[in-house]
Amino acid sequence: MLLAIDIGNSFTKIGVYQGNGLLATKKIPSQLNMPLGELKESLSSFLVEYHFNVESFEGAYIASVVPALGEKWKDVIYSLLDIFPVFISPSTSGIIDLHVDAPLTVGPDIIACASGGLAKYGPMTLIADMGTANKVILIDIDGAFSGLSISPGLAMGARALKEKTAALPEIPLGNPSKAIGKNTEECMLSGIVYGGALSIRGLALQFEKEVGYPLTRILTGGNAGYCKDILDDFGYDENLLLDGINTIFRGGFNQ
Repeated sequence: MLLAIDIGNSFTKIGVYQGNGLLATKKIPSQLNMPLGELKESLSSFLVEYHFNVESFEGAYIASVVPALGEKWKDVIYSLLDIFPVFISPSTSGIIDLHVDAPLTVGPDIIACASGGLAKYGPMTLIADMGTANKVILIDIDGAFSGLSISPGLAMGARALKEKTAALPEIPLGNPSKAIGKNTEECMLSGIVYGGALSIRGLALQFEKEVGYPLTRILTGGNAGYCKDILDDFGYDENLLLDGINTIFRGGFNQ
């Protein structure tokens, strides 16, 4: 079995794989100040809940964009599983070619998403990963990661509206029923969610214009659920990044 961990800026997602099958997942907030003991208890309770035998784990792979949390998870995993986790990076992926100006700067989340996308959907795929930031990732006709765009995520946009204006309130994210709001909260939610979703669609169209061929469009990430009904021309793949971690661990696309 594989323990796969995606450490994002807002949330950390844990998955356990047997071969190519995802057996269970858990999502917790990414808190830098969380004591090591609480982190250990969170993982331990997850393993106990699903009756996973710690001796059955072949490895642990981590895609982390928060280095300090990655170090904590390394200690927790070693103490519970007696395994040193592998941190995904451009030098450890070995799965997908990185056709960008500075390959060594490509983030582990991008590598994992692109690897999962190539394994599941093949070349000529666009992945919109909607998390703390919105990342639109291109897998080109040759099956290489060939660039992306990065923009503020939905929650970041909502927070900016509250912090940078005198009168607008803080609102929770949700699924707007329509684009034309009739009160302040509806108007803000519409602008944040519809605006974010339709910007993703616009970027997909621009990507296709620049590469000169159609792209399979896939939506993933923690905030993608708010936009998947709006973006009906995108497939929705909730666990794509974890699947990419598993693909890298398995060493290829057909294992």
